[in-house]
Amino acid sequence: MDTIRESCGLGVPISKQCSSHMHKLQMRFLTVASQNNIPIAHISLRESYHAVDATTGSIILESGVMLPHVSSLRVLGINAWGRELTAEDFEGLVSYSSQCSELNSYRCFLPWSVTIYRFPAHLHSANFRVLWKPEERVFIMDLASGRWVNEETRMSLTEREHQDMLIRFRLKWK
Repeated sequence: MDTIRESCGLGVPISKQCSSHMHKLQMRFLTVASQNNIPIAHISLRESYHAVDATTGSIILESGVMLPHVSSLRVLGINAWGRELTAEDFEGLVSYSSQCSELNSYRCFLPWSVTIYRFPAHLHSANFRVLWKPEERVFIMDLASGRWVNEETRMSLTEREHQDMLIRFRLKWK
């Protein structure tokens, strides 16, 4: 258990380059950690996020393997490298988060504005944050409005600013 505790404290990267067999081993590892209430500092999905299964609320990886609900997960990072997540992806992630009682942050790239229909109440009370860090600036999703706010200035990101960043983002990952 000490090895699992140490590994989870450092974070768990899940990469597209890994085989489905390796993904299954990682899911077993995360399940054991969660069942033993071992805090998982961070799971980073590196080009491996595909979608959220509407029936189970589990995250489906590109390999087809499902990321189980990990109650002891603190931060979920989704690096889609050149692809922003859709509002539907975000709604699925909100569904996933309702099963992760320790989750307090997403790190991902979403559209300029998303409509948040069913954001779990426990996440509001837990100071849950959705973060995006393009170009050395940090933006936080205002959960009431569904819009990005500059963490430093507290100013809302305009649609034009978002579009300009999106163009640079896409060019960077071509």
